[in-house]
Amino acid sequence: MRAVTGSPRGHYSPAMISGNTVYISGQTSADPKTGMPVPGGIEAETIMALEKLETVLENAGCTKEQVVMCRVYITSANDWDSVNHVYSQFFGEHKPARAVIPILELNNGCKIELEAIAELVD
Repeated sequence: MRAVTGSPRGHYSPAMISGNTVYISGQTSADPKTGMPVPGGIEAETIMALEKLETVLENAGCTKEQVVMCRVYITSANDWDSVNHVYSQFFGEHKPARAVIPILELNNGCKIELEAIAELVD
């Protein structure tokens, strides 16, 4: 087992690799420079969270096509269509298993957080 390095704010690793599986910690829509959600609403926030997810994947030696499962936490079920639109553009033809879970709130006022599981391929 090994950690994927990065600079998280809390006591965790951006991802852990165990065997051929990469477990990616939650990636919010917070701008890494400010710690606050990016402006522009749920679509802009979804793009930021997906870009951060992709960075962690790359640092682990993966691509988004190796993601097998995503959990998407959103603060309003009303945002489902917008999130799904951006998410489908990001993944294209690749369709990992997914759960979208409406929750009360996220850190620093973010509207979305993503976590994922990916498989390393030789």
